[in-house]
Amino acid sequence: MNMKKTTLFLLGILFSLGISAQTPFYFIQLTDPQFGMINKNASFDKETALMEKAVKQINKLNPGFVVVTGDLVNEGNNADQIKEFKRILATLRKDIPVYLTPGNHDVGQQPTSASLAGYIDTYGYDCFSFQMNGTCFIGINTQIIWADVKEAEQSQLVWLTKVLENSQKCTHRILFGHHPVFVHSADEADKYDNFPLAKRNDYLNLFNRFNVSDQFAGHLHYNSNGQHGNFRITGTSAVGMQIGKEKSGLRIVKVYPDKVESTYYPLDEVPAIVEL
Repeated sequence: MNMKKTTLFLLGILFSLGISAQTPFYFIQLTDPQFGMINKNASFDKETALMEKAVKQINKLNPGFVVVTGDLVNEGNNADQIKEFKRILATLRKDIPVYLTPGNHDVGQQPTSASLAGYIDTYGYDCFSFQMNGTCFIGINTQIIWADVKEAEQSQLVWLTKVLENSQKCTHRILFGHHPVFVHSADEADKYDNFPLAKRNDYLNLFNRFNVSDQFAGHLHYNSNGQHGNFRITGTSAVGMQIGKEKSGLRIVKVYPDKVESTYYPLDEVPAIVEL
């Protein structure tokens, strides 16, 4: 997974931004653009219009970074869908860093060594970490947890634990991943949407041990909120196809020294200025 090089590369970018620790800032989460989903892979013109609109709105703002939490495309090996996603993402202003985490549609419901390697060949990495303004940000591949891909998950868990161990001087630790650890309740039953119970408590204990404050996830195609102790999980609806009542949109997350706040905005309602 070449996590070390990815981490160092991302840290280098962020140091070059010259942002001082503890300064309030905001970032933007997009999730599930999922090119091809609306018309069942026959076309992706609707996803193109939505993603172009999202990027246009973001380019008017000054976020610290943008993160896209998975299901970038509907078919992980569809070259046309991937090309269109990358084309639009490349129109994001060059001074705004962007980070990705994989979704189940990107690496497969049962990821293989080939599908995981293919994702990394396409996007460069499947997990990342960096620090900005006294906050540690971590992106993980949740599909290997959900699908019990033992070797890949164990490798990621070792890396994740080390990142958390090295984050103790940070004010906040914020996690990104496609699947929420849980949707509403830590003891909810296993389903398509969450971490399996057999592993969920281990991850919750890890996050509690290192005071991880938040996870921002996707996957659901609707907004959701859950909390276990001090660990909050925010599910964000899709920039692409909706399943719930929401409209396609994005989430603006404000990070202060003493708190983290977020609001979901439909694409037509994104503010022209974000006040901190």
